[in-house]
Amino acid sequence: MPKDVNSVKGRAWRFGANISTDDIISGVHLTELEIKNLAPFVFENLRPEFAQKVQPGDVIVAGENFGMGSSREGAPAILRYLRIGAIVAVSFARIFFRNAFNLGIPALEFPALAKNPDLIREGDVIEIHFKDGTLINQSTKKQYKITKIPPFLLEYLNAGGAIPLLKQKLKTK
Repeated sequence: MPKDVNSVKGRAWRFGANISTDDIISGVHLTELEIKNLAPFVFENLRPEFAQKVQPGDVIVAGENFGMGSSREGAPAILRYLRIGAIVAVSFARIFFRNAFNLGIPALEFPALAKNPDLIREGDVIEIHFKDGTLINQSTKKQYKITKIPPFLLEYLNAGGAIPLLKQKLKTK
């Protein structure tokens, strides 16, 4: 991600609750070493058209416990490769949440989706402002408060992830 990432705007891709890392990219494919060769298999069992139609900056919107299951970094890594702008979910599996930020992918909690999943529909264009925790559904012209990203995680996003941030910090020493 570029420096000074403060917001993202993209089309919403809706998913339900309890999306596992195997749903994102099946473990049977993770013997492949080239990440570009994994792209066609993203969400292959849930949304076979996803890999063909997703655009850079698009946003995944999901229910509770997104990224559950294994702690494999392959799931968020392939989403980064596809240049997903952000993931918005009711809640995240903790390891996936941390892996996402470690790779420079914003993962934002939006608990209100649990009671009203239609706040964001498939294909809606949404804009998210990370610092103040604002989500604007441009398709419905409605604005919502979501969980803000704390400053230390914004640093990860602005650097492109944990490793690039560490390299930046080591250069300044």
